[in-house]
Amino acid sequence: MAVQIFGTFVSLVFLGQAFTIMLVYIWSRRNPNVRMNFFGLLNFQAPFLPWVLMGFSLLLGNSIIVDLLGRDLCIAVGHVYYFLEDVFPNQPGGGRWLRTPSIL
Repeated sequence: MAVQIFGTFVSLVFLGQAFTIMLVYIWSRRNPNVRMNFFGLLNFQAPFLPWVLMGFSLLLGNSIIVDLLGRDLCIAVGHVYYFLEDVFPNQPGGGRWLRTPSIL
């Protein structure tokens, strides 16, 4: 809901691209040792994939406002999810804060 409200302020009618970036961020954090290759020109580790995609988007001339606000917000949401689901439960005294509703 908050992302939809935020999307109206940055002229993002369809949030599919932002959601995809969030999933890419989560995948890249869970697979830090995967080597990536971008168009045969750039080699990097998986955690840098969302940032490489953002740079490529800017290189293509997309609006910097949409990239910085829309994409970075979804990367931030993805990071919070990754932290609460993968990092915090493995810490001493940590636990799972995100639970699937019992109806599902």
